[in-house]
Order: sequence, then C-alpha cells, then structure tokens
Amino acid sequence: MISFIVIGRNEGWKLTKCLQSVCDTAKYNSLSSYEIIYVDSKSTDDSIARAKEFENVRVFKLTGNYNAAIARNVGAKESSGDVLFFIDGDMEIQPEFLPLVYSEEKGLINNFVSGNWINYFYSADNRFLRKERYTPMQKDAIKKVTGGLFLIKKDIWNSVGGMRPIFKISQDIDLGLRLAKKGVFLLRKKEVAAIHHTISYMDKNRKWQDFFSWNHLYARSLLYRKHIFNKHMYARLLRNDYSALVLFFTLLCFIPLLQKWELIIIPYLLLLLSKTLLKSKKNGMQLEFLFLRDITTLFGLFFFFPKNNFKIKYIQC
Repeated sequence: MISFIVIGRNEGWKLTKCLQSVCDTAKYNSLSSYEIIYVDSKSTDDSIARAKEFENVRVFKLTGNYNAAIARNVGAKESSGDVLFFIDGDMEIQPEFLPLVYSEEKGLINNFVSGNWINYFYSADNRFLRKERYTPMQKDAIKKVTGGLFLIKKDIWNSVGGMRPIFKISQDIDLGLRLAKKGVFLLRKKEVAAIHHTISYMDKNRKWQDFFSWNHLYARSLLYRKHIFNKHMYARLLRNDYSALVLFFTLLCFIPLLQKWELIIIPYLLLLLSKTLLKSKKNGMQLEFLFLRDITTLFGLFFFFPKNNFKIKYIQC
C-alpha cells in the first residue's frame, strides 16, 4: 500500500491542483490500495475547505506548533501504507512518473527515491514568469539529500525517527544526511515527477524576507552543527558556503596577524566579490546579501540554539 502525504499552508489554488494530480495519479495507475492524507499547518485561507472537496482525502490540521517537519511526521503517523510519498502542497504530480519507481506488485524500487521537477516561477502577485527545470539530468543519480518531494519505505523512515521538528526549514536535507550516515542514499530519477508552482527564487523581496526570517540559520548554521561529524555534509558545506569558511579562518587569523590585517581581509573580499559576480548571473545575489549571510551564519554556528520542546497537537477535520 502507498500513502500519499500532502502538506501545506495557505497554498490556495495550488493545493487544489496538487490534490487533483494525486487523485489523477492513482486513477492513471489503477491503484487498488492507496490513501491520500493532507496535513494543514494552520492555514488562514480556504485550504482546508479545498482539501475537503475531495472525498477520498483525509484531512488533518495542526493545532499546536507547526512546520513542515511536524506536518510530515503527523502524516506518517496517521498513514497505513508501507510506502510514503511526500508531496508539498504547491506541487502537481505527473501521473506517468509513479510506475517508474513503484508498483503494487513489487513495491518501491529503492529505499529512498525522488525525481526531477519543473519550477513554474511566479511574481508576488501570482503572475507567471517562466518555467525552469530543477536540475538538468541526463541519467539517474545517487544523492545524499532530497527536497520536498520524495518516496520512502516506511520502515526506513521510522528507523531514523522521521523528521526533526527543530528544523524550521531544511528538514528534508537533515533527513537525507541522517539517512546517508546510515548508508541509505537517495535515488534521483532523471524523469520529471512534478511541476512546482512557486514564487521566483530570484525575487528580491522573497530573498530578503527569507533572510530576516533567519531561515538560513536553520539551513546553514544549525544544519552544519548537527552534522559536524557527518562526512556526507562536507561537500554541501564546501559547495554552498566556501566564502563563509574562508571568513571563519580569516577571523581565526585576524588576531595573531592584527598588524597584517589587509593580508587576511582582502583575499576574503575578493573571493566574495567573485562569488557575487558568479551567482548574480544565476540568481541575482548581491554582495551585501552574501556578506551578511556569511557573518550571521558563523554567528549562528556558535550562538543559535532554537527551542526543541514542541507540542505536537492536531485534529482530523
């Protein structure tokens, strides 16, 4: 049996598209044993009403603390399937993807599976801007982390206790790193599994709003500290935050070489400038943004300790 678990908060029309695509996937593949669960994170729009329009969708609402990790854990707890298919509420599943990774006769082809997807980017006022494939892939790949769309065997999920609620964001990356440490890796299929409707990552308002929500402290500082002894984390650190690493060693050298500060600071600034030029072509990164993120990421590494006493409360609607 497969359990489709959709999570969302204030997704509106996107949630309707998502749940309809799940229903279409079940019908397209003639599934005889499946369930659809929607877990809502205290939406203030009509998301719950939209979900309840689908007769075969079980709807749960978080009433205590909420985030994506808690929602997925609740969905898994309430599920009956041997395979869990986690889907974000702003994604449209492509029905033809499922038989590439799952069948009722043989189950899931790998312990932990995902696929590619196409981002449909919108402006803040929901104007469609463009579409872009998440990552160009010519062949399947073995990865260490996933995003918000993946399938996993329930016993594998339970073996690591599901997701850690302390991660306000990047809970999926934390899950992937913990699984990789146990020798369980993600099989990412090259085929498109979903269409992802979202605000453009290049949107300046989204970027700065995300920054001042301190989300990067979870995605970077907390993630790195929790996985400091996990060798599978280091490639991500070097790829995403090499300038923060250089800044860290710069600050370590700054005091003993105080009289030679320009020899230490200037290389970091040049690196940051080159990083800005490189990333500005791809996602509009600015020098001041990257500098502030590096500084606060290092600060968070030593001083950011979010609460971990969550109250998991929910009701069935």
